[in-house]
Parts: sequence; C-alpha cells; structure tokens
Amino acid sequence: MDLKAFVEVTKPKQTLLLMITCIMSFLVASGFSFHPVELIKVFLAVSLAVAGTTALNMVLDRDIDILMPRTMKRPVPSGRLPETVCAIYGTLLFLIGIAISYTINIYVSIVIFLGLFFDIVIYTIMLKRKSPYSIVLGGLAGAMPSFAGWTAAKGYFDVAGMLISMIILLWIPAHIWYLSMHYEEDYRRANIPMLPLIAGMERASWIIVFSVALMLFMVTLLFLVLPFGPAYFITSVIITTYFLYRAIVFAKAPSRIGAKSMYKLASKTLGVIYLAMVIGSLHSF
Repeated sequence: MDLKAFVEVTKPKQTLLLMITCIMSFLVASGFSFHPVELIKVFLAVSLAVAGTTALNMVLDRDIDILMPRTMKRPVPSGRLPETVCAIYGTLLFLIGIAISYTINIYVSIVIFLGLFFDIVIYTIMLKRKSPYSIVLGGLAGAMPSFAGWTAAKGYFDVAGMLISMIILLWIPAHIWYLSMHYEEDYRRANIPMLPLIAGMERASWIIVFSVALMLFMVTLLFLVLPFGPAYFITSVIITTYFLYRAIVFAKAPSRIGAKSMYKLASKTLGVIYLAMVIGSLHSF
C-alpha cells in the first residue's frame, strides 16, 4: 500500500491554510497568554479532525473525482488507497481529533463536530451535486477551524469569534468559484452544478465581488469590536481593497486563465488578513 497516499487524502496544503486560521485565531483570542500544551492540543485536535473529514470526503467524491483530470489521480479514485481503508482512516483521525478537543473544552468539540456536519452532510452529501449555491452553507465548514481556535482560547462562544470566522465564510465563494471557473470542463464532465457553470462566469464573478465587499466591511467591523492596533486596520483594509479591485476588474472580463490567478490571490489575501490580526493584537498591548 502506498504510504504517501495516506498523506495525500488529507490535502496537506488545504489543511495547512485552515490550520493557519485556527492557530492565529487562538493566539489572538488568548492574548498570547497560554501554556504550550494548550497550543499543542488545539493544533492536534483541529488538524486531525480536518484531515479526517477531508479523507472521508475523498471516499464520498470518488465517483466524480475519477471523471475529472484534475482529481482522477487522487489516491482513492486511482486505486492507490482502497475506499474502505480511507474511510476507516478518516474516521479514526476525526475521532482522535474530537477526543483531544474534549480535553480542551466542550465548545471546541461542538465546533469540530459542526465542521464535519456542514462539510460531509450538508455540502458533500446534500448540496454539492444538486445546488449551484452549495458552498453558501458548505462554506460554514471552512470557517469552523478558525472558530475552534478562538473558542479553545476563550472557553465559550462569543461575537468576536463569529465575526472572525465570518471573514472566511465570505472568502469561500472566491476560493471555490474561481477554481471552478478555471477547471470548468472538469466540473461539467462530472456534472457538478457550480454557480459559474449554471449562471455563467460573469454573473458568478459579480457575486464574488459582492462577497469580497462584505469581507472588507467585516475586517473593518472587527477593528471596531476588538482592541487591534492600527497595523491590523491598515494591512487588512489595503489587502482586501486590492483584492476587491482585482475582483471587479476580473468581473468585467472574466476568463478561465485569469480565474486561476484570482484563486491564488484569494488564498494570499486570507493569509495576510489573519497575519494582520496577530500583528494588530501585539501592537494593542
């Protein structure tokens, strides 16, 4: 059996991006006052749960993955990792993750469970193959790691943690729909009704513009809610405004080639916003 396949089914790059949002949320919420063991437990709980959920998704999507050139070489559709083995592997990873989360606090366990529920049940099973707006609810899963990190530090749910997670929810349309524009033929071949395929690239692009505009509002609101220093406000507003500008330019003349660069810019933008939160928190002390 290909041991490398066990790593591949967890989508390491995607998991890393989600863990960045988790750990940075934890650092900000804790005010950088925490025991190292707490940070280790948060990292293990969320990363294992995310990896396990992703592996389970690989099993559920095996029939459509094999139809798309971009995904047909993934471990499960290519046969490098039997679907039963992948299902057991994913389940074990998730269960270990949620068990560790329970030693942090029950709220983190609830958030992690909701991440699995929205990703597997709501998005993958119920909406992905039926609705062009599947990511609107499915995107809640992407916001859960950030919320988990915040909740792990605070020990309860609060508005600030929800606002920080909302930034990711508003970022999801750009992340998913730009990718689906670039790989349009793949999604058509697999009969996945992504919005750009159903409504057209131009209309979907303008919806992304609206979502990014709300992101800009959200990063500004966060500055008013949390005691961030000016470094956060300046950095996050500049990068989000730039992303909004690029999204508007793209919407006026959308293209498959341009969509890939917008997809990459979306990931960089989210990373910079979360880094700005950390820097802004340090400067607020």
